[in-house]
Amino acid sequence: MDLATQLDPWWRFGAALLIGALVGLEREYIQQRQGDPEFAGIRTFSLMALFGAVAAYLAQEHGAGLFLVAYASLALLITVSLFGDLQHQGHGEGITTEIVALLTPLLGAMVIYDHAELAVALGVVVALLLALKPALHGLASRMSSADLRATLEFSLIAAVVWPMLPDVDLGPFGVFNPSNIWLMVILVSGLGFLGYILMKVLGPERGIGLTGALGGLVSSTAVTASFSSRSKDAPGLGRTLALAIALASCVLYPRVMVYVAAIYSPLLPLVAPTLAAMLLAGLAGVFLLWRSQRQASSGADRAVSLQNPLKLSTAISFGLLFAFVLFLVAAAQQRFGSAGVYATSMIAGLVDVDAITLSSANLAAEGRVAPQVAAGAILLASIVNTISKAVLAISLGSTELRRPVLAVFGAMALAGAVIAGLTLLPL
Repeated sequence: MDLATQLDPWWRFGAALLIGALVGLEREYIQQRQGDPEFAGIRTFSLMALFGAVAAYLAQEHGAGLFLVAYASLALLITVSLFGDLQHQGHGEGITTEIVALLTPLLGAMVIYDHAELAVALGVVVALLLALKPALHGLASRMSSADLRATLEFSLIAAVVWPMLPDVDLGPFGVFNPSNIWLMVILVSGLGFLGYILMKVLGPERGIGLTGALGGLVSSTAVTASFSSRSKDAPGLGRTLALAIALASCVLYPRVMVYVAAIYSPLLPLVAPTLAAMLLAGLAGVFLLWRSQRQASSGADRAVSLQNPLKLSTAISFGLLFAFVLFLVAAAQQRFGSAGVYATSMIAGLVDVDAITLSSANLAAEGRVAPQVAAGAILLASIVNTISKAVLAISLGSTELRRPVLAVFGAMALAGAVIAGLTLLPL
């Protein structure tokens, strides 16, 4: 018998109390800061969560009707308290606390019904939403009609169109998956949208840099496509966007090394020197861009006109390119077999490094290709991807963005080619 079973149901009641206390702590803090006491604080919310847990516990033996009656009684009490406040004050300032009070007993009940992890997570989310009130209200007050339209458009392509697309493999070689291809469209447009939101909240420089770093965890190519296109709408941010693109590409190389180490660790010593050299070259470029940008903007902040970031045409074009490269990879593999690993890696590297990294490491782990061949394929894809992103930035970006991106990517590709030649050719 494990410890959780021995402590059952006491740990559940304790968890419910902690959830209520977390939410109530935020409410209590706001009330004390504003000097405006409401009907519920840390003690009341803790008891509400415990109330829901006890009602759910008793309902397991006496039926769900007991819980419904208990919850309805509490809801009635909260409603009476709300009307009392309205009559006393003569006006209302929102019913956020009352809504949270109705939600808290349900979170306590979820703990009893074996959803403790979800209940705790939701409790944290509720407390976070309450604490972010000033930031969220400030963001809404600065929102324009174009901002609202961009939000709704992105919601349309992500929450309406994507679920409707079939998740099946179609066409030659079964590589055309509408759901996966549209996911790339969402990724490209979503990165631009995220960057726009962070720019509004944190300011242009900090918001773009954070988006580049986070975007590099998913797809540095998508960051390059999105931010390069964005640079033409905001030419004053060209060097800042270039810095974010370079930062996203720097994140790529540690990510590839993590993939290799997780799938086939003996391959890591073969790829690590080259990837580390490309990373160091990229970080040097990021540092130089950051220093030059800081010196250029030390006098005063530049006024930048932020426009609708949702470039759906660019995102769809990138998705079509992604689908075309998938077809070329499948054709090369069928035509040349294991001898086509290098050709496949070059084609795949045009838009993505993850796929060829995972497949090559798996082939090496299964003994189907030599480790040197797998390492060469991964490094070749990384170098080609760097060159491909440079071409993408030149074709889509503004003049202010092209020069620094070309310099950084050129240094990264050169460092990768030299170190790869020194480490792999002797093998």
